[in-house]
Amino acid sequence: MTRIDLPARHNQARGGRAARFAAALTVVCFVALAGAAAGQTTPPPAAEPDPADALFDPSAVHDLRLTMKPEDWETLKARCLWDTYYPADFQWRDMTVARVGIRSRGSGSRNSHKPGIKIDFNEFVADQKFLKQKALILANAVQDPGMLNRRLANLIFTRMGLPAPRVVHARLFVNGEYAGLYELVEEIEKPMMGRVFGRDSNGKKRDGGYLFEYNWDENFNWTYPTDDLAFYAALFDPKTRDEDAPSLLYGPIEDMFQAINESRDGDFEAAVGQYLDLRQFVQFLAVERFTADIDGFLGKWGPNNFYVYRFEGGTQSVVIPWDKDLSFYELYDDVFEGLERTVLGRRVMAVPALRRLYLETLLACAASVAQPDQPESAVSWFEAELLRERAQILEAARADRRKPFSNERIDEAHDEILSFARQRSAYVIDQVQRALERGILQEK
Repeated sequence: MTRIDLPARHNQARGGRAARFAAALTVVCFVALAGAAAGQTTPPPAAEPDPADALFDPSAVHDLRLTMKPEDWETLKARCLWDTYYPADFQWRDMTVARVGIRSRGSGSRNSHKPGIKIDFNEFVADQKFLKQKALILANAVQDPGMLNRRLANLIFTRMGLPAPRVVHARLFVNGEYAGLYELVEEIEKPMMGRVFGRDSNGKKRDGGYLFEYNWDENFNWTYPTDDLAFYAALFDPKTRDEDAPSLLYGPIEDMFQAINESRDGDFEAAVGQYLDLRQFVQFLAVERFTADIDGFLGKWGPNNFYVYRFEGGTQSVVIPWDKDLSFYELYDDVFEGLERTVLGRRVMAVPALRRLYLETLLACAASVAQPDQPESAVSWFEAELLRERAQILEAARADRRKPFSNERIDEAHDEILSFARQRSAYVIDQVQRALERGILQEK
């Protein structure tokens, strides 16, 4: 396997710190993994055949083809800030779906030269699906020069037993012309809920609940603003059961915010836990912070890029990560960054058991990704996975003439992520150990 040579500045930083913390990693590995496993609250999904497994096969770059009116494609690019759908025929392997809807997608990643794309199979044909999927996402990776952050980050969430969409790479061809390398992302919708949550104790599929996409508001820090459900309707966009009464959709959300803000310290865990799986949420935060995501719940611009799923027949919800293209941003990212930015983050970290779970999950994540990729291997899973993905996409990435960065920048980005993969675990372990030495678990 080809090894990536790091720039001199990374090589200089590696030696001393990596050597000092190698022993620490060995010590915490088994303890951390056992602690995080004990904290997991989401049961493993039931194994069921999934017709989309082949589409999300990570062993190859997939070829996707769209055939549409050339003028529609040009208009979609020119009006990339619009959400207008255009008809197209979709093809993967020998399977074709006629009259799908495609539109530009994204927030900061909207791009007129290489648009992000949502493929909606039932936009023009009612109830049409492809391999049981109602939609697919083609992420353009224009904010990620390495073009693999989203895939790597979601794998780490999955590796830690948390629900996350599947991501693979695909070459997109529009009217026979190569339109670039994309990340093919599983849409967060009902089929994914069935896949990741399996069935309940009665054998019923756990895909009939309420799914919401959180709409970013930079100035909202999760205070309790009002009992007007219209406020929550603007903040949480329903993706399932959207025709239910507002009280059913948003009532439990309003109750959750009231509990987050008004419950007594001694009652916080029980009061909020009725509406939010706090242990799952804390693990989610820890993995997000390990991956140094600057645009997630703990991001630099306020909570962003996640879904909330409330299980049918109850009030408790879990969180699901989304759009992880700004992960791995800074090797020395502080694992406590952003926790004080919201009321929820502050109050969660004030509960000793949840604070301990946060630190245990950080250690577990550090230990898990640093495990040997193969028995007796000197290369960690994290490094090996990065090198596998790099080797897989490099030719298609270099041939992508619509990407907004040079081939040299791709190499630099891969070097940076490789440095992260090699050093992040040791740095996180060091931060957690220092926190423990300061007695952070005994505070309050």
